[in-house]
Amino acid sequence: MIRAEIITIGNEILSGWTLNTNTHWLAIQLHSIGLPVSWMTTIADLADEINEAMKTASNRADIILCTGGLGPTPDDITKKTVADFFGTRLVQDNKTLEHVLKLFESRQITMPEINRNQAMVPASARLMYNPLGTAPGLIFEKDQRLFFFMPGVPHEMKKMVRDYVLQEITRVFKLPPMEIYILRTTGIPESRLFENLEEILKKYEDISVSFLPKLTGVDIKLKIATEPQPAHQRALDLLALIKKRIGKYIYSESESELAEVIGEMLIRKQLTLAVAESFTAGLITDWISDVPGCSRYFQGSVIAYCNESKVRELGVSPDTLERFGAVSEQTAREMALGVQRLFKTDCAIASTGIAGPGGATPGKPVGLCYLAAVCQDKVFVKKFNFGGERRSNKERGAMAALEALRRLI
Repeated sequence: MIRAEIITIGNEILSGWTLNTNTHWLAIQLHSIGLPVSWMTTIADLADEINEAMKTASNRADIILCTGGLGPTPDDITKKTVADFFGTRLVQDNKTLEHVLKLFESRQITMPEINRNQAMVPASARLMYNPLGTAPGLIFEKDQRLFFFMPGVPHEMKKMVRDYVLQEITRVFKLPPMEIYILRTTGIPESRLFENLEEILKKYEDISVSFLPKLTGVDIKLKIATEPQPAHQRALDLLALIKKRIGKYIYSESESELAEVIGEMLIRKQLTLAVAESFTAGLITDWISDVPGCSRYFQGSVIAYCNESKVRELGVSPDTLERFGAVSEQTAREMALGVQRLFKTDCAIASTGIAGPGGATPGKPVGLCYLAAVCQDKVFVKKFNFGGERRSNKERGAMAALEALRRLI
Protein backbone atom coordinates (compact mmCIF):
# COMPACT_ATOMS: atom_id res chain seq x y z
CA MET A 1 0.00 0.00 0.00
CA ILE A 2 1.27 3.45 -0.93
CA ARG A 3 1.27 5.68 2.13
CA ALA A 4 1.64 9.40 2.64
CA GLU A 5 2.85 11.63 5.45
CA ILE A 6 2.14 15.33 5.92
CA ILE A 7 4.73 17.37 7.81
CA THR A 8 3.95 20.88 9.03
CA ILE A 9 6.89 23.07 9.99
CA GLY A 10 6.26 26.11 12.16
CA ASN A 11 6.59 27.37 15.71
CA GLU A 12 3.35 29.31 15.26
CA ILE A 13 1.48 26.03 14.72
CA LEU A 14 2.95 24.38 17.81
CA SER A 15 2.21 27.42 19.94
CA GLY A 16 -1.44 27.39 18.89
CA TRP A 17 -1.25 30.93 17.49
CA THR A 18 -2.04 29.67 13.98
CA LEU A 19 -4.64 27.02 13.16
CA ASN A 20 -3.21 24.21 11.04
CA THR A 21 -5.74 24.23 8.20
CA ASN A 22 -3.13 23.10 5.65
CA THR A 23 -2.98 19.54 6.98
CA HIS A 24 -6.76 19.23 6.92
CA TRP A 25 -6.96 20.44 3.32
CA LEU A 26 -4.03 18.33 2.11
CA ALA A 27 -5.52 15.16 3.58
CA ILE A 28 -8.77 15.77 1.70
CA GLN A 29 -6.91 16.25 -1.59
CA LEU A 30 -4.88 13.08 -1.15
CA HIS A 31 -7.93 11.02 -0.24
CA SER A 32 -9.66 12.34 -3.37
CA ILE A 33 -7.09 10.50 -5.52
CA GLY A 34 -7.26 7.34 -3.43
CA LEU A 35 -4.14 7.97 -1.34
CA PRO A 36 -4.50 7.41 2.43
CA VAL A 37 -2.64 9.67 4.84
CA SER A 38 -0.94 7.51 7.46
CA TRP A 39 0.85 10.17 9.52
CA MET A 40 0.58 13.87 10.29
CA THR A 41 3.58 15.46 11.96
CA THR A 42 4.07 19.00 13.27
CA ILE A 43 7.55 20.21 14.16
CA ALA A 44 9.39 23.39 15.15
CA ASP A 45 11.53 25.58 12.88
CA LEU A 46 14.70 23.79 13.99
CA ALA A 47 17.21 22.05 11.74
CA ASP A 48 17.50 19.01 14.02
CA GLU A 49 13.71 18.64 14.16
CA ILE A 50 13.38 18.90 10.38
CA ASN A 51 16.18 16.38 9.81
CA GLU A 52 14.71 13.90 12.28
CA ALA A 53 11.23 14.24 10.75
CA MET A 54 12.64 13.69 7.27
CA LYS A 55 14.54 10.57 8.36
CA THR A 56 11.47 9.13 10.05
CA ALA A 57 9.22 9.88 7.10
CA SER A 58 11.75 8.38 4.67
CA ASN A 59 11.58 5.08 6.55
CA ARG A 60 7.78 4.72 6.58
CA ALA A 61 6.11 6.81 3.86
CA ASP A 62 6.26 6.78 0.06
CA ILE A 63 5.05 10.35 -0.39
CA ILE A 64 6.02 13.16 1.97
CA LEU A 65 4.41 16.59 1.78
CA CYS A 66 5.93 19.42 3.86
CA THR A 67 4.62 22.93 4.36
CA GLY A 68 6.23 25.94 6.01
CA GLY A 69 9.63 27.52 6.54
CA LEU A 70 10.34 28.63 2.96
CA GLY A 71 10.28 32.38 3.61
CA PRO A 72 13.26 34.75 3.23
CA THR A 73 13.86 35.54 6.93
CA PRO A 74 16.49 33.84 9.15
CA ASP A 75 13.89 31.74 11.01
CA ASP A 76 12.83 30.12 7.72
CA ILE A 77 15.44 27.39 7.62
CA THR A 78 13.64 24.63 5.73
CA LYS A 79 15.32 25.25 2.38
CA LYS A 80 18.90 25.14 3.71
CA THR A 81 18.15 22.15 5.95
CA VAL A 82 16.52 20.25 3.10
CA ALA A 83 19.46 20.97 0.80
CA ASP A 84 21.81 19.48 3.40
CA PHE A 85 19.52 16.47 3.88
CA PHE A 86 19.58 15.67 0.16
CA GLY A 87 23.32 16.39 -0.15
CA THR A 88 23.07 19.36 -2.46
CA ARG A 89 23.84 23.09 -2.40
CA LEU A 90 21.82 26.25 -2.88
CA VAL A 91 22.09 27.97 -6.26
CA GLN A 92 20.38 31.00 -7.73
CA ASP A 93 17.38 30.36 -9.97
CA ASN A 94 17.11 33.31 -12.32
CA LYS A 95 13.47 32.66 -13.21
CA THR A 96 12.50 32.87 -9.55
CA LEU A 97 14.55 36.03 -9.03
CA GLU A 98 12.92 37.69 -12.04
CA HIS A 99 9.48 36.72 -10.74
CA VAL A 100 10.18 38.13 -7.26
CA LEU A 101 11.47 41.41 -8.69
CA LYS A 102 8.43 41.78 -10.92
CA LEU A 103 6.08 40.93 -8.07
CA PHE A 104 7.35 43.78 -5.92
CA GLU A 105 7.42 46.12 -8.91
CA SER A 106 3.77 45.33 -9.73
CA ARG A 107 2.82 46.17 -6.15
CA GLN A 108 4.84 49.39 -6.31
CA ILE A 109 6.84 48.32 -3.26
CA THR A 110 10.61 48.53 -2.87
CA MET A 111 11.86 44.98 -2.50
CA PRO A 112 13.83 44.31 0.69
CA GLU A 113 17.22 42.90 -0.23
CA ILE A 114 16.52 39.82 1.90
CA ASN A 115 13.90 38.68 -0.62
CA ARG A 116 16.68 37.80 -3.05
CA ASN A 117 17.12 34.74 -0.84
CA GLN A 118 13.92 33.35 -2.34
CA ALA A 119 15.79 32.73 -5.59
CA MET A 120 18.36 30.51 -3.83
CA VAL A 121 17.15 26.93 -4.28
CA PRO A 122 18.61 23.42 -3.85
CA ALA A 123 20.46 22.50 -7.03
CA SER A 124 18.98 18.98 -7.31
CA ALA A 125 15.37 20.02 -6.71
CA ARG A 126 12.72 20.42 -9.35
CA LEU A 127 10.87 23.67 -8.77
CA MET A 128 7.17 24.38 -8.43
CA TYR A 129 6.86 28.01 -9.46
CA ASN A 130 4.68 30.20 -7.31
CA PRO A 131 2.68 32.91 -9.14
CA LEU A 132 0.98 33.97 -5.90
CA GLY A 133 4.07 34.54 -3.75
CA THR A 134 7.84 34.66 -3.64
CA ALA A 135 8.78 31.15 -2.43
CA PRO A 136 9.00 28.40 -5.05
CA GLY A 137 8.08 24.87 -4.03
CA LEU A 138 10.56 21.99 -4.22
CA ILE A 139 10.27 18.42 -5.48
CA PHE A 140 12.82 15.70 -4.66
CA GLU A 141 12.89 12.01 -5.60
CA LYS A 142 14.98 9.69 -3.46
CA ASP A 143 14.87 5.91 -2.97
CA GLN A 144 11.57 5.68 -4.89
CA ARG A 145 10.02 8.27 -2.62
CA LEU A 146 8.53 11.63 -3.53
CA PHE A 147 9.16 14.69 -1.36
CA PHE A 148 7.28 17.96 -1.78
CA PHE A 149 8.15 21.19 0.06
CA MET A 150 5.67 24.04 -0.15
CA PRO A 151 5.07 27.44 1.47
CA GLY A 152 2.90 27.53 4.56
CA VAL A 153 0.70 30.32 3.15
CA PRO A 154 -2.53 28.40 2.42
CA HIS A 155 -3.52 29.88 -0.95
CA GLU A 156 0.03 29.51 -2.29
CA MET A 157 0.25 25.90 -1.10
CA LYS A 158 -3.14 25.00 -2.56
CA LYS A 159 -2.24 26.27 -6.02
CA MET A 160 0.97 24.22 -6.01
CA VAL A 161 -0.95 21.10 -5.02
CA ARG A 162 -3.43 21.62 -7.84
CA ASP A 163 -0.83 22.62 -10.46
CA TYR A 164 2.00 20.22 -9.59
CA VAL A 165 1.64 17.83 -6.66
CA LEU A 166 -1.41 15.75 -7.58
CA GLN A 167 -0.23 15.35 -11.19
CA GLU A 168 3.25 14.31 -10.06
CA ILE A 169 1.90 11.74 -7.61
CA THR A 170 -0.38 10.15 -10.19
CA ARG A 171 2.47 10.15 -12.72
CA VAL A 172 4.93 8.32 -10.46
CA PHE A 173 2.56 6.01 -8.57
CA LYS A 174 -0.08 3.87 -10.22
CA LEU A 175 -2.96 4.62 -7.89
CA PRO A 176 -6.21 2.72 -8.37
CA PRO A 177 -8.85 5.01 -9.88
CA MET A 178 -11.20 6.18 -7.14
CA GLU A 179 -14.44 8.10 -6.91
CA ILE A 180 -15.47 10.01 -3.80
CA TYR A 181 -19.18 10.53 -3.27
CA ILE A 182 -20.42 12.99 -0.66
CA LEU A 183 -23.90 13.45 0.76
CA ARG A 184 -24.25 16.57 2.92
CA THR A 185 -27.04 16.34 5.46
CA THR A 186 -28.53 18.61 8.10
CA GLY A 187 -31.41 18.46 10.55
CA ILE A 188 -30.61 14.97 11.83
CA PRO A 189 -27.93 13.96 14.38
CA GLU A 190 -25.22 11.44 13.53
CA SER A 191 -26.61 8.73 15.84
CA ARG A 192 -30.10 8.95 14.31
CA LEU A 193 -28.62 9.01 10.82
CA PHE A 194 -26.65 5.83 11.50
CA GLU A 195 -29.70 4.21 13.07
CA ASN A 196 -31.70 4.87 9.91
CA LEU A 197 -28.96 3.39 7.71
CA GLU A 198 -27.62 0.57 9.92
CA GLU A 199 -29.62 -2.21 8.25
CA ILE A 200 -28.45 -1.14 4.79
CA LEU A 201 -24.81 -0.68 5.80
CA LYS A 202 -24.62 -4.19 7.28
CA LYS A 203 -25.42 -5.62 3.85
CA TYR A 204 -22.58 -3.59 2.31
CA GLU A 205 -19.86 -3.94 4.95
CA ASP A 206 -17.21 -4.30 2.24
CA ILE A 207 -17.72 -0.67 1.16
CA SER A 208 -16.06 2.21 3.03
CA VAL A 209 -18.66 4.64 4.37
CA SER A 210 -17.61 7.51 6.65
CA PHE A 211 -19.82 9.71 8.84
CA LEU A 212 -18.27 13.14 9.36
CA PRO A 213 -20.25 15.14 11.95
CA LYS A 214 -19.90 18.87 12.44
CA LEU A 215 -21.90 21.54 14.20
CA THR A 216 -24.22 22.21 11.27
CA GLY A 217 -24.80 18.67 10.01
CA VAL A 218 -23.25 15.36 9.00
CA ASP A 219 -21.38 14.56 5.79
CA ILE A 220 -21.53 10.98 4.53
CA LYS A 221 -18.64 9.98 2.29
CA LEU A 222 -18.24 6.87 0.16
CA LYS A 223 -14.84 6.07 -1.31
CA ILE A 224 -15.36 3.77 -4.27
CA ALA A 225 -12.84 2.03 -6.51
CA THR A 226 -13.98 2.26 -10.13
CA GLU A 227 -12.57 -1.19 -10.87
CA PRO A 228 -13.59 -3.98 -10.97
CA GLN A 229 -16.92 -3.06 -12.48
CA PRO A 230 -19.10 -5.36 -10.29
CA ALA A 231 -17.65 -3.82 -7.11
CA HIS A 232 -18.19 -0.33 -8.49
CA GLN A 233 -21.80 -1.09 -9.34
CA ARG A 234 -22.36 -2.54 -5.89
CA ALA A 235 -21.15 0.71 -4.35
CA LEU A 236 -23.44 2.74 -6.59
CA ASP A 237 -26.34 0.53 -5.49
CA LEU A 238 -25.51 1.34 -1.86
CA LEU A 239 -25.38 5.04 -2.65
CA ALA A 240 -28.83 4.87 -4.22
CA LEU A 241 -30.26 3.08 -1.16
CA ILE A 242 -28.80 5.67 1.21
CA LYS A 243 -30.27 8.52 -0.82
CA LYS A 244 -33.66 6.83 -0.89
CA ARG A 245 -33.68 6.28 2.88
CA ILE A 246 -32.54 9.74 4.05
CA GLY A 247 -33.20 11.88 0.98
CA LYS A 248 -35.08 14.67 2.75
CA TYR A 249 -32.05 15.45 4.93
CA ILE A 250 -29.61 15.67 1.98
CA TYR A 251 -29.07 19.23 0.78
CA SER A 252 -26.05 18.64 -1.45
CA GLU A 253 -24.19 15.87 -3.24
CA SER A 254 -21.02 17.96 -3.56
CA GLU A 255 -18.84 20.14 -1.35
CA SER A 256 -21.31 23.02 -1.77
CA GLU A 257 -22.50 24.78 1.37
CA LEU A 258 -26.21 25.17 2.03
CA ALA A 259 -26.18 28.88 1.17
CA GLU A 260 -24.80 28.00 -2.28
CA VAL A 261 -27.49 25.37 -2.81
CA ILE A 262 -30.22 27.84 -1.89
CA GLY A 263 -28.70 30.45 -4.19
CA GLU A 264 -28.86 28.03 -7.11
CA MET A 265 -32.51 27.23 -6.29
CA LEU A 266 -33.44 30.90 -6.13
CA ILE A 267 -31.76 31.65 -9.46
CA ARG A 268 -33.36 28.63 -11.12
CA LYS A 269 -36.83 29.62 -9.91
CA GLN A 270 -36.21 33.36 -10.38
CA LEU A 271 -36.97 34.16 -6.74
CA THR A 272 -35.59 36.92 -4.50
CA LEU A 273 -34.63 36.81 -0.82
CA ALA A 274 -34.43 39.09 2.23
CA VAL A 275 -33.38 38.28 5.80
CA ALA A 276 -34.36 39.54 9.26
CA GLU A 277 -32.04 38.51 12.09
CA SER A 278 -32.02 38.85 15.84
CA PHE A 279 -30.81 35.53 17.32
CA THR A 280 -28.23 34.94 14.56
CA ALA A 281 -27.12 38.61 14.49
CA GLY A 282 -26.08 38.76 10.83
CA LEU A 283 -24.62 35.25 10.44
CA ILE A 284 -27.26 34.16 7.91
CA THR A 285 -26.57 37.30 5.90
CA ASP A 286 -22.84 36.61 6.06
CA TRP A 287 -23.24 33.08 4.71
CA ILE A 288 -25.58 34.20 1.93
CA SER A 289 -23.30 37.06 0.89
CA ASP A 290 -20.27 34.72 0.79
CA VAL A 291 -21.72 33.15 -2.36
CA PRO A 292 -20.45 34.80 -5.57
CA GLY A 293 -23.31 36.21 -7.61
CA CYS A 294 -25.71 36.45 -4.66
CA SER A 295 -26.75 39.93 -5.82
CA ARG A 296 -28.89 38.18 -8.44
CA TYR A 297 -31.37 37.17 -5.73
CA PHE A 298 -30.37 38.66 -2.35
CA GLN A 299 -32.02 42.04 -1.78
CA GLY A 300 -30.93 42.91 1.75
CA SER A 301 -31.27 42.24 5.46
CA VAL A 302 -32.16 43.84 8.77
CA ILE A 303 -30.51 43.01 12.09
CA ALA A 304 -33.27 43.91 14.51
CA TYR A 305 -31.72 43.10 17.86
CA CYS A 306 -33.90 45.14 20.19
CA ASN A 307 -37.69 45.22 20.34
CA GLU A 308 -37.82 48.82 19.14
CA SER A 309 -36.02 47.94 15.91
CA LYS A 310 -38.34 44.98 15.34
CA VAL A 311 -41.27 47.35 15.52
CA ARG A 312 -39.67 50.27 13.65
CA GLU A 313 -37.86 48.41 10.85
CA LEU A 314 -39.93 45.26 10.41
CA GLY A 315 -43.40 46.30 11.49
CA VAL A 316 -43.69 43.75 14.27
CA SER A 317 -46.76 44.58 16.35
CA PRO A 318 -46.06 45.97 19.84
CA ASP A 319 -49.05 43.91 20.97
CA THR A 320 -47.35 40.73 19.71
CA LEU A 321 -44.21 41.55 21.66
CA GLU A 322 -46.23 42.35 24.76
CA ARG A 323 -48.37 39.20 24.65
CA PHE A 324 -45.90 36.59 23.36
CA GLY A 325 -42.45 38.13 23.78
CA ALA A 326 -39.61 38.71 21.33
CA VAL A 327 -38.72 35.00 21.42
CA SER A 328 -41.91 33.50 20.07
CA GLU A 329 -43.47 31.91 17.02
CA GLN A 330 -45.63 34.98 16.47
CA THR A 331 -42.70 37.40 16.48
CA ALA A 332 -40.60 35.23 14.14
CA ARG A 333 -43.52 35.08 11.71
CA GLU A 334 -44.05 38.85 11.75
CA MET A 335 -40.31 39.48 11.33
CA ALA A 336 -40.18 37.28 8.23
CA LEU A 337 -43.28 38.81 6.69
CA GLY A 338 -42.06 42.29 7.62
CA VAL A 339 -38.70 41.94 5.89
CA GLN A 340 -40.37 40.33 2.86
CA ARG A 341 -42.65 43.36 2.66
CA LEU A 342 -39.81 45.83 3.26
CA PHE A 343 -37.64 44.53 0.41
CA LYS A 344 -40.54 43.35 -1.80
CA THR A 345 -39.04 39.86 -2.15
CA ASP A 346 -40.47 36.43 -2.92
CA CYS A 347 -38.72 34.74 0.01
CA ALA A 348 -37.58 35.68 3.51
CA ILE A 349 -35.91 34.21 6.58
CA ALA A 350 -36.15 35.41 10.18
CA SER A 351 -34.53 34.38 13.47
CA THR A 352 -35.28 35.29 17.07
CA GLY A 353 -34.07 33.57 20.24
CA ILE A 354 -31.80 33.50 23.28
CA ALA A 355 -28.19 32.90 22.25
CA GLY A 356 -26.84 32.92 25.82
CA PRO A 357 -25.15 32.65 28.16
CA GLY A 358 -27.56 35.12 29.81
CA GLY A 359 -31.07 36.20 28.91
CA ALA A 360 -32.95 33.07 29.91
CA THR A 361 -36.31 33.38 31.65
CA PRO A 362 -38.66 30.79 33.18
CA GLY A 363 -39.92 28.70 30.25
CA LYS A 364 -37.42 30.26 27.82
CA PRO A 365 -33.96 28.70 28.29
CA VAL A 366 -30.66 29.55 26.61
CA GLY A 367 -30.63 28.11 23.10
CA LEU A 368 -34.36 28.54 22.53
CA CYS A 369 -35.12 30.09 19.16
CA TYR A 370 -37.86 30.43 16.57
CA LEU A 371 -36.95 30.42 12.90
CA ALA A 372 -39.30 31.48 10.14
CA ALA A 373 -39.13 31.00 6.39
CA VAL A 374 -41.41 32.53 3.76
CA CYS A 375 -41.72 31.64 0.09
CA GLN A 376 -44.31 33.74 -1.69
CA ASP A 377 -47.55 33.00 0.20
CA LYS A 378 -46.20 30.02 2.19
CA VAL A 379 -44.97 30.58 5.75
CA PHE A 380 -43.14 28.07 7.95
CA VAL A 381 -42.12 28.67 11.59
CA LYS A 382 -40.30 26.16 13.77
CA LYS A 383 -39.15 26.12 17.38
CA PHE A 384 -35.66 24.87 18.30
CA ASN A 385 -33.89 24.44 21.61
CA PHE A 386 -30.19 24.10 20.92
CA GLY A 387 -28.77 24.72 24.40
CA GLY A 388 -24.98 24.93 24.35
CA GLU A 389 -22.89 28.05 24.03
CA ARG A 390 -23.47 31.30 22.18
CA ARG A 391 -21.48 30.77 18.98
CA SER A 392 -22.70 27.22 18.41
CA ASN A 393 -26.29 28.35 18.96
CA LYS A 394 -25.90 31.03 16.30
CA GLU A 395 -24.34 28.65 13.77
CA ARG A 396 -26.93 25.94 14.33
CA GLY A 397 -29.69 28.54 14.12
CA ALA A 398 -28.38 29.97 10.87
CA MET A 399 -28.13 26.51 9.35
CA ALA A 400 -31.62 25.51 10.49
CA ALA A 401 -33.10 28.73 9.08
CA LEU A 402 -31.51 28.15 5.69
CA GLU A 403 -32.66 24.53 5.69
CA ALA A 404 -36.21 25.63 6.50
CA LEU A 405 -36.16 27.87 3.43
CA ARG A 406 -34.68 25.09 1.25
CA ARG A 407 -37.47 22.70 2.19
CA LEU A 408 -40.12 25.39 1.74
CA ILE A 409 -38.87 26.23 -1.74
